[in-house]
Amino acid sequence: MDLLFSFAAARLFPRIAVMIKSFAGLNLYTEAFLRLIYPAACGVCRAPLELEEKGICSGCKITLKALRFSPEEAAISQNFEFLDGAWALYPYKSPVKEIISGIKFLKKRWLVSVFAEDISEMALRITGDTSYHAVIPVPIHRSRLIEREFNQSELIAARIAESSGVPLRSGRLRKRFQTPPQNQLSRQERKTNLYRAFELLKSQAAEGKQLLLVDDIFTTGATAEETARALKEHGARRVDLFTLARTEIRS
Repeated sequence: MDLLFSFAAARLFPRIAVMIKSFAGLNLYTEAFLRLIYPAACGVCRAPLELEEKGICSGCKITLKALRFSPEEAAISQNFEFLDGAWALYPYKSPVKEIISGIKFLKKRWLVSVFAEDISEMALRITGDTSYHAVIPVPIHRSRLIEREFNQSELIAARIAESSGVPLRSGRLRKRFQTPPQNQLSRQERKTNLYRAFELLKSQAAEGKQLLLVDDIFTTGATAEETARALKEHGARRVDLFTLARTEIRS
């Protein structure tokens, strides 16, 4: 019986932890109790978290803050065909890399809150310069969505919409077919891999609009360009990109 209880508890407590973490009003007493049965570890270095630490430890948070691009560095200087502008918050390196991997592949969606303050500041700066009609997350294929249970770009887009007051418009774009992961391809293969992969479900959603696309990682820009293509071909007046991190382009 004890063995059965231990097995059930091991399966149940992590789920309870995830559910409780989703409530913004979590008080210190509840948090303290939760830590007794499910000790929290830093999402980067795995060090035990203090009661007041959320998601990552203080040391990793300091490193994260130091990595953040200045307003001048945030703009992505690249010649785009369909995008009008693009910005990134961080370089794609530790601890950003580990946090994004934890969100996408370990389903730790609450780790997005680690970036909340920086996302909010960047969002206000970008939306203060341009009057956007909508914030649109770059979609993932339905099979990937079922497997992952959420779209990480939508989590980021929701933070931007909340901070800026620009409406979030999910479900306006669809990824038509599944494609090999971009990180396994060369620069040229990335472009052909995603050609015509995205489509707009409601053409009037883009006509004459200024739209802010949101994605998690920028490498060559192939994903964002193809998404912007779908919007521009349906009459979008301006399409910009907000991405959490950008990586160096590999040859």
